[in-house]
Amino acid sequence: MKKILLSLLALIIVIVIGGFIYLYLSLNTLVKKAIETVGPAITRTEVTLASANLSPFSGNGSLSGFEVGNPKEYNAPYALKLGSIQVSVDKASILNNPIVVNSIQIRDPHIVLIGTPAGTNLQQIMRNIRSYETPRKKVAESPEEQSKSSSTNQENSTSGRKFIVKSVVISGASLDVGLSAFGQSVHQTLPLPEIRLNDLGSAGKGISEKELAEQILTPLINAGIDEGIKAASKQGLIQLQQNGGKELGNFIKGLFK
Repeated sequence: MKKILLSLLALIIVIVIGGFIYLYLSLNTLVKKAIETVGPAITRTEVTLASANLSPFSGNGSLSGFEVGNPKEYNAPYALKLGSIQVSVDKASILNNPIVVNSIQIRDPHIVLIGTPAGTNLQQIMRNIRSYETPRKKVAESPEEQSKSSSTNQENSTSGRKFIVKSVVISGASLDVGLSAFGQSVHQTLPLPEIRLNDLGSAGKGISEKELAEQILTPLINAGIDEGIKAASKQGLIQLQQNGGKELGNFIKGLFK
């Protein structure tokens, strides 16, 4: 009997350990899949993640190879590439709503600003993020479709996970500026200042993944646009001055609208 009990105990331990290993491996796969599924819906561009290394036991983890592609109108491999992302989550909140994230540290992100008189890639991405989840009405929709659509929207609005993020630090960011107009171009690489954000979502019951993405990306993209304006002023205005002040003023105004 003693041997049987010991054998059963050993079997239980093996099953538990196997379950933990499966949970650990599945978590990273699920995170990668979620980012590459939700990301494109939010930005309307390609979003990829090379790997995720998250531990459900410690609440700590890292993401690497995170890239946000460009809108189809802009020709460049990507608009934003994040170096390394370190995340610390409150373990007790992982199964709760909202999930409490103690810290997010983003190191060495690289931004590519492409500008033409029609606008910039970064501004287009921000417009896409802000319009995410905006209800779209069908021109001809039957009562059955309306009922189904309403039910689906209600489920989506009530089942979404929320987040509270205590601290976000973005450091070591750099910007590649590429502006062109009137047959002239400006190219420059610039450092961006460190960005610190605190208590995202803490004022209410948390924020959605769309709101979290917007609140983190907005200051980073705005910093890129600000530096792009400075680059255009210092370098671009001199190069394009020969085309006339009025045309140049319209270019700068349209570029960063």
